Amino acid sequence: MGDSVEHSKELRDQSVVIKNELVRRIQRMKLSEKRLLALAIAKCNPKPKMLLHKATRLDPQTGLAPGWSVRVTAQEFMEAYPQVDPKHAYSDLKEAAENLFECRVEWDAEVTERGKKTTVRKAVRWIYEKADTTTAGWVEIKFSPSIAPYLLGIEDEFTRYKLRHAADLRSIYSWRLLEIMAQFRQSGLVMIGYDEFCQAMAAPQSCVKDSGQLRRRVIEVAVKELQEKNGLAIEWEALKPAGRKVTGFKFTFKADPQGRLF
Repeated sequence: MGDSVEHSKELRDQSVVIKNELVRRIQRMKLSEKRLLALAIAKCNPKPKMLLHKATRLDPQTGLAPGWSVRVTAQEFMEAYPQVDPKHAYSDLKEAAENLFECRVEWDAEVTERGKKTTVRKAVRWIYEKADTTTAGWVEIKFSPSIAPYLLGIEDEFTRYKLRHAADLRSIYSWRLLEIMAQFRQSGLVMIGYDEFCQAMAAPQSCVKDSGQLRRRVIEVAVKELQEKNGLAIEWEALKPAGRKVTGFKFTFKADPQGRLF
């Protein structure tokens, strides 16, 4: 099994670092699973290539790569997310760990077979084994080796944001929009196509089919919460270059000068 990762640095001040391409891929999960996942990622050291090599190196006997493990305690969960009820912190942590096994990253990939290009839907699990929830006060997240290139050995083209700036969010859409904007933290400008935005936000089909619902149930909810809780000055507009159909969105933002959001 992979090496266990533990850090003593103040958790809320740690950064969540992931490869850019992962940000815009489909990630369907509830807020509780997102909280646990982000905390586990924040405890990883994203830079050393040795960690990536160890996580993806095939065992000569089994032919399988080990991935890597991160231990998260109920105490750390409460420290990272103060709104969690201490009475239910461990049960919430265990439930999130159990559900995380069913969470996947999905994307459409173009493949060529017999000279013909086709699009296929691909998916990988975040973790490759269900968490052991019989432990006392902690769970161990066993990340899949397939996800390692997006979280370990990262040197460029990455998205980074402080865990504490996502910790108080109540909407998964707010969290996903924060990640999208963090990808463009230097320019403060996001230009994104309609379909790509819907995928990145994991918007429900009813919203994908109706841009009005997407605006009310996803965008306005996310923008309002990020403005109120993170002091982000955000302006956005739907792009309609030809007629009435929305083809994408433009977001401009400026971080609160009093705090380092990204």
